[in-house]
Amino acid sequence: MPVFTIAVSITLNDKGEKSVQIRVNTITTFLLLLSAMLVPMYFTDFRLHFAGLIIRLADIMSLTIIGLFILCYQQGKVKLFLPKGFTFLVVFLIYCLLNGLWHSGVFKALVATFQWFVILSTLAIVYSHSLMHPKQFTSIFIKTLLGICVIVVLYHFSIGKFMHYKDLGDAKYVLALTGALILSYSYYYQDKRYLLALCILYPFIILSLERKGILAFHVVLFVYLCFSMKALARIGVLVLFSAFLFFILNNPSILDFSNFQVFEYNEYEMLGLDEARALWSSNLHRQSLIENGWDIFKANWLFGVGPKMLPESMVNYYYNQWLALYTHNVFLDTLIEQGVVGLSLLLSPYFIYIASGKVKLGKEAVCFVSLCLYSGTMLFFMSGGAPSMVLFYLPLFSGFILNKKSD
Repeated sequence: MPVFTIAVSITLNDKGEKSVQIRVNTITTFLLLLSAMLVPMYFTDFRLHFAGLIIRLADIMSLTIIGLFILCYQQGKVKLFLPKGFTFLVVFLIYCLLNGLWHSGVFKALVATFQWFVILSTLAIVYSHSLMHPKQFTSIFIKTLLGICVIVVLYHFSIGKFMHYKDLGDAKYVLALTGALILSYSYYYQDKRYLLALCILYPFIILSLERKGILAFHVVLFVYLCFSMKALARIGVLVLFSAFLFFILNNPSILDFSNFQVFEYNEYEMLGLDEARALWSSNLHRQSLIENGWDIFKANWLFGVGPKMLPESMVNYYYNQWLALYTHNVFLDTLIEQGVVGLSLLLSPYFIYIASGKVKLGKEAVCFVSLCLYSGTMLFFMSGGAPSMVLFYLPLFSGFILNKKSD
């Protein structure tokens, strides 16, 4: 691994004034370390509140990484690699800025565009380092995730919570995320080095009671188990499925969905929402957010209401403004704020990547689909923010752990 060294020389000019010259020889080690730790750090609660803004440690690391990368790139020490279609997101950044100026005002437009620019730029730099230094990157990346998992569990144990690990903000997602990525790494490389850590981690994934994380992890686990089974096991699964199908055909009443409803509460309970009850009933509150959010989207389906404008639109549906939050569905939140045009632009790298034939059959395709299922499941129940932005493109950047060759 290259060594990080910076040579500093101080000289006097003709007027006797001091001038400082910094000569960068090699900077890859420090930049590699920051890059490998960045994505896991987005799933921590290390943050500061300053002037009404939330500043994460990961945000500071992102800006540092961008600055150091530019310095190294100018010196020819690093290269930039991007997945197929990722550069098309420049169009989204332009759209986000113009849409924000139209709907949200200058400040919110600039903040939203800057946030997306920092996240996307940093992901590209991190991805590049995962390709330039695959072994070192993967080792640091997974060990950082496991270290954060230990911190999350120990913190909750220290305050007497042996389950329901939700007191550290976005860190509640890290347990299932770590499990899904270890599964992907183990399946892709047939490498068992982290399986013992996964076995130790698994009970804590369950005890975390983070429902979407538990669901997403088991979806990924099911996919890998199906593709890892030998022929005899697959025949067994086929026999069980055939027996289940035979049972369904002989008991058609089971398929009567006349009383089935997607949501727990009916239309009348939503129209006459008991806001005092919604304050302490998570399911009732979230269902009202989804239905009200969908109503906002239908009225602004093409371009949305503008970046950072969802709460201002949602407040019209509640007497108690504390209830006017994001919908806990990243796709719906994006549709509301950016419209169909914005979400299509955000998803365009996936369309281009798949259409170009870069997803090859075999283990790479299985891992890509598994991570898509994981990200989709999580984002379907998550609030917006930096962690959701990272998960949005996790399948494209599976080189974090699979170390694919650049396109």
